[in-house]
Amino acid sequence: MHNVAEQCLAELRQIVCDLGTQGGLVSPSIYDSAQVLRLYPPSDAQPALDWLLQQQRSDGGWGDPSVPHARDVPTLGAMLALKARDSRPAARASIDAGCAFLRAHADHWHGALPDNLPVGIELILPYLLEEAAQAGLDISPKPYTALIAFGAKRRARLKQMQIRGGSTHAHSWESFGANPDPSLIDGSDSVSHNPAATAAWLRAGTATPANQELRAAAQSYLDRCSIATGVNIPGVVPGVWPLVRFEQAFVLYILFITGLLDHPALRDVVHDQLVNLMPAIQAAGLGLSDHFAADGDDTAAALLVLKAAGFSVNLSPLTHFANANHFYGYTGELHGSVSLTARCISTLVRFRRDGGDPSPYVQYVIDHQQPDGRWHHDKWHGSWIYTTLHSVLALRDTGGHEASIQKAVDALLSAQKPCGSWGTQEETAYAIFALRAARRGRPNEQIDAALERADQFMRSQHPHSDAATGWIGKELYRPYRIVRAVELAATIPAA
Repeated sequence: MHNVAEQCLAELRQIVCDLGTQGGLVSPSIYDSAQVLRLYPPSDAQPALDWLLQQQRSDGGWGDPSVPHARDVPTLGAMLALKARDSRPAARASIDAGCAFLRAHADHWHGALPDNLPVGIELILPYLLEEAAQAGLDISPKPYTALIAFGAKRRARLKQMQIRGGSTHAHSWESFGANPDPSLIDGSDSVSHNPAATAAWLRAGTATPANQELRAAAQSYLDRCSIATGVNIPGVVPGVWPLVRFEQAFVLYILFITGLLDHPALRDVVHDQLVNLMPAIQAAGLGLSDHFAADGDDTAAALLVLKAAGFSVNLSPLTHFANANHFYGYTGELHGSVSLTARCISTLVRFRRDGGDPSPYVQYVIDHQQPDGRWHHDKWHGSWIYTTLHSVLALRDTGGHEASIQKAVDALLSAQKPCGSWGTQEETAYAIFALRAARRGRPNEQIDAALERADQFMRSQHPHSDAATGWIGKELYRPYRIVRAVELAATIPAA
C-alpha cells in the first residue's frame, strides 16, 4: 500500500507540474472529428475515417451509452462523414447500422427534455437532421419535435445577435453560421475553442479566401488540437480545446476536497500553479482558457482553492452567475446544474467572513435529491455519483442536513459492486470522496468497510486507467489530467 501511495503521489505531482501545457489534454470527439472530415478534412483523411469506423458500438450507434441523449449527435455526425467521404462497403454497412440504431433509439426522446442534454444540442441535432435528409438518409425527425421547436427559438434569437469568437454562442457556429466573419476567430486561433465550428468557418471562407493569416492560424489550430487528444491522427480532434484554466482550476479543486492541496510532496508545484492562476481571474470570472467566456464552475473552483490557500481574492466575480436560488455556468442556459450550484455553495462558505452567504441556494440542492438518496441528471457530468459528491460536500460545508447526507450515503453503499467499485475508476473515486466527507473522521463500520473495499479496488487498478468518458460537452468526453488526478487522489490514503 505504501509503495502504491508513493507512486500515486509522484504521478500526481507530475500532473500538477504539467497543468495547462499543450493547451490541456482531452479525449477525441466523434462528432467534431466527423465534422472536420466533412467540412475541412486533412490531405489524407483515410486514417481518420478508419478511426471513425472503429468507434461504432455493437448496437450500431456511436457515443457512450451511459447518457443516451448524448448519442444522437455523434451517430449522425459519423454517418454523414462516412456518407460524404467513404465509399467502401464497410462504410455503407456502418451507415445502415447507424440508421437502425437511431430508429430503435427514438424512444429516449419521448417526454420532457432532460437536464443533462449535451451542449448546443438544440442547434446541432436539428442541423444534422437537415443534413441527413439532404444526404438521402432515412431518419425521421419526428422523435425530436420538442428539441427542434426549442432550437428554432434559439436560432431566431441568434439571428438578432452579434456573434463573437470566444463566446458560448459561437461554440456551435457550424450548426447555424454562414458568414465567416474574422471576428469569430478568438485568441486561440479557433472559433470559440471548437474544431467543428472552426472547420465550418474555414469551409465557408474557401470561395473568398480573405484573411489568409487568420485562415493559416485556424488550420494550424486544427493540427494542434488533434495532438492534444493523444491519438495522433490528423482530423481526429477533441470537442473543446484549449482548456488550460479548466484543467488547472479543477485539478487544484480536487486536491482541495481530498486534503492534498498542502501535501508536503505537492506543496511547491501547487503553489506555482496557484500563483499562475491568481491573475487569470478577471472581474467577469474565469473561463476554460484566457480566451473563452467566463463561467460559474471554473470561477467557483478557482476562488475556492485560492481562498483556501491564503491568497487575497474577491468573491465578486462569482456573483455574475447567481440566480435567485441557484447558479448557472453561462448566460442563457436551458437547465441549471446541481453540481455547479453545490460547488458555489462551498465557495460561499469559504468566503463567509467576506460576506459570502450560501443560504439562498442550499434548498435548491436539497430539492433536487431523489427519493432514493441520489442526485441525478447533472448538466456537466453523466454520473450521478459526481453530482451526489458535490451535493454532499455542500451540505456538509453548510452544516446540518444530516438526513439528506445519510440518504446519499445509503444510496452510495447500496450501489457499490462486489468488486468494491461503483463502475468506472472515476466514479469510484467520487464515491470514495463522498463517503470520506460524510464520515467526517468519525468511525462508521459500514462506511469504513465500503471504503476498504473501494481502496482495494483502486489499488488493484493502479497504474492503469479505464479511460471512460463522463463529462458532458457536445458529447461525452474525458479531460485526461483532471480525471487522472481524481483517480490518483482517491488511491492516496486520506490525511
